[in-house]
Amino acid sequence: MKEFIECREIAERIKDIMSKDVEGFVFDYMVADELGIPYSTFRFAITKNKPPVKEIALFCYKRKLIINDIIF
Repeated sequence: MKEFIECREIAERIKDIMSKDVEGFVFDYMVADELGIPYSTFRFAITKNKPPVKEIALFCYKRKLIINDIIF
């Protein structure tokens, strides 16, 4: 059975996906905005290693991605 990866790694994977659409660097506040959550909530999620799964699922749905590729 696959294990969840660290929340920081999930954020990096989302940044990689977003970097294809954005010129330059992708920062954490941009990821939080893309997920539709406040930056402070996103930072807290990374600190506590509790990914916002609902928001990540919506992100994947909008971009027609497979969520398993991001969280496992």
